[in-house]
Order: sequence, then C-alpha cells, then structure tokens
Amino acid sequence: MGWIEWFRGWFQLIYEMLFQRIMASHLQNPMPLPPINDLTCIVTGSTSGIGLEIARQLAQSGAHVIMAVRKPKVAQDLIQKWQNEWSGMGLPLNIEVMEVDLLSLDSVVRFAEEWNARSGPLHVLINNAGIFSIGEPQKFSKDGYEEHLQVNHLAPALLSILLLPSLIRGSPSRIVNVNSIMHHIGFVDPEDMNFTSGKKKYRSMMGYCNSKLAQVMFSSVLTKRLPAEAGINIVCVSPGIVHTNVARDLSKFVQAAYHLIPYFIFNAQEGSRSTLFAATDPQVPEYCEMLKADEWPVCAFLSQDCRPANPSEEAHNIQTAYEVWEKTLEMIGLPSDSVERLIEGEEVKCRYGAEQE
Repeated sequence: MGWIEWFRGWFQLIYEMLFQRIMASHLQNPMPLPPINDLTCIVTGSTSGIGLEIARQLAQSGAHVIMAVRKPKVAQDLIQKWQNEWSGMGLPLNIEVMEVDLLSLDSVVRFAEEWNARSGPLHVLINNAGIFSIGEPQKFSKDGYEEHLQVNHLAPALLSILLLPSLIRGSPSRIVNVNSIMHHIGFVDPEDMNFTSGKKKYRSMMGYCNSKLAQVMFSSVLTKRLPAEAGINIVCVSPGIVHTNVARDLSKFVQAAYHLIPYFIFNAQEGSRSTLFAATDPQVPEYCEMLKADEWPVCAFLSQDCRPANPSEEAHNIQTAYEVWEKTLEMIGLPSDSVERLIEGEEVKCRYGAEQE
C-alpha cells in the first residue's frame, strides 16, 4: 500500500473524529423511523452498544426483531426490561432471541439453517457484531482464522450468503454491514488474509482495518452477483467514532482517551443512526440501484451522517476485490457458484455446519 493512501486514511479517521458531530448535526437523536410494522430484521451482536440500540429502536417502531447473539440469557433479560418499559405504550414488542457465535462457522451455518427452515421472509439482515482488539496479540478462532477477520468479515459473509433464500422471500430486502471509517487504513493481501505467511508482521490495528476493508470488497462483488430481480440491496455503513463495549479490549490508555474527549465521540444511540437509516429509509434501494446502473466498482456506502460516501481508494481495486471474494468463499467453505445456485432455488452445501459436531 502506498504511503499517500495510508496517510489519507489516517487523515480521514482524524477528520471524522473531530468533525463527525458537526457533520451529523442535522440528524435527530434518536433517529425517527418510517413505518416498519411489516419488517422482519435480524441484528447480530445486539446485547450491547450500537447493536442494542438498533434492536431496541427497530422493535419499538414495530418491526419483528431477531437478536442474533452469543449470550441468549443476556438478550432475554434485555427484552424483559424493554417490555416492562414499553408496557402501556402500545402492542408488546415483537422481539425474539436466537443463538449464534461468530467465532464458530459451524454456529453460523446452524443459525442460517434454523432460520431458513421457517420458510418465512427476511427483510433486513444487519451484520453489526464485531471485535476491536487493538493492542492484543494475534488470536485465532477454533476454525483457524484470525479473530478480527472471522468476526468482522468471514462470519458475516457466510451468514449473508446462506440467508439469501430468506432475503429473496422478503424482497425487497437489504443487507446492512456495519463497517468503519478505519477501512481506509486497510490493505488486504488475498493470499495472506490470515496473517500467517510471515510476509507481514501481524498488528492488531491492521487486522481490524483489513477485516473491514475485506468486508467492503466482498460486499462490492456480492452486489454485482445479485440480479436485479432478486431485490436484495447491500449497504456498508460507518457508525462514526463511537464509545461502546466494542472498545472493551483496547488498552487502558486508549480507553482513557475515549473518556477525555466525550464531545467528539458518539454514544451508542448516536452511532446507531446510520445503520437504522440504511435499514429503513425508502430512498436506500434507489441509491443502491443507481450505483449498479452506473457500473460503480464498489457497493453503496453511507457515512455516519447518513449521507452517501466513497469507500477508500483501495476498495476500488477491482482485481483485489474479486480475489478477496474467491478467497473468502474458500475460507468459509462455499462453492464459487453459491450465490447463483441459491438465487435459482438450489441447495448449497457448506463444509461447516451440524455434521461437524
């Protein structure tokens, strides 16, 4: 990666932190949502931070919300609390819990199979769950993948593809990927996405940034693979610089800095706005289709102020994006023609799943 692009990425990050509150000053907090009583939404990582706010606000606006979480008991306790607070304000919240652990691709496949077996529609998949373990040594999932890569990219990619049958039933539907401005600092080597070749020394910051860039690249190719008649739109969003539990693994020094500059950093409710906008605003499909029609090389991207934004220069590298696509499918155990077969209603076998137990 060129030094100019690297410095540009850091400039984007610092600029967003300093001016995000000004740029988003036109937004209401909480974000007012259009009528969504007919929407069914899956939200991963919805027991804390941005995901919690997204799930709560969608449910309070009438959507059927599925909290896809690693700790179901925590989610059930939250639902009870929300129902008590909502009592007397309208119909009970239509919200349920399903278990999924993104550090286990077997778990992701089982979740998708359980949901698809309902044969019901899915209107919005929000891939919100993520980890941000800056300053930590390299860690691997039980599947053998670097944890940032698996939780922030591989697991959401697998979930998005496996849920295509339900998203088609819910058409027009959306996949919303909670990304990050920090993808501007990333540079993905498709042959070393796991940082195991020794060509580059692993740094947790680069692991995180690369995982977010890989998500944008994968989303861009998936956008091209989905025919218009499928009615599925894909949007990546930046929530801004947000103080949430995702920063729980940061060094004490960095966490202290978060507390010292509260004016610049969004709280979870403010950070949820761009995702809620991407999931519910009626203009979003038109924006996505416009980019497709223009043969734009990257997927739709919304900034923290809910305005269209351009992903990083590296995200526009078409060759690398297709290499990331192919490598990702290989890593998550899906055949290269998975999308086309699922669109046609055929069954696709993944090497992960129940048979691996």
